[in-house]
Amino acid sequence: MKPVFEALVAALIVGLLVALAWIPPLTLMWLGVAVGTLGALIGIPAGFVYHAKLWAALQDAGIPTKGMLVKPYALHDKLDEEPRERVRALFAVGAAGFLATVVGAAGVTTAIV
Repeated sequence: MKPVFEALVAALIVGLLVALAWIPPLTLMWLGVAVGTLGALIGIPAGFVYHAKLWAALQDAGIPTKGMLVKPYALHDKLDEEPRERVRALFAVGAAGFLATVVGAAGVTTAIV
């Protein structure tokens, strides 16, 4: 099943690159700016709130916060279910914002190059 999934991902990437070739560079650049800006506007505040909520949840549970800024996701499993789900929701929002920022930057870079 894994080779089929990898082939599907490769085909999706090739299809996306072909579709991007049809978009005029200036349009692609502004789309990239819009997507990247939206991603940053969502992802950066979500990241700050996520780290604050994770720190508070760890403090409430009496769990050491060592390594929280390097690999915070590694501490999720140490939390009880309710605070873990709350923290993971913020983690997902921040990750989606980060992904949108990277996609926007890739769009701008593709348009310029």
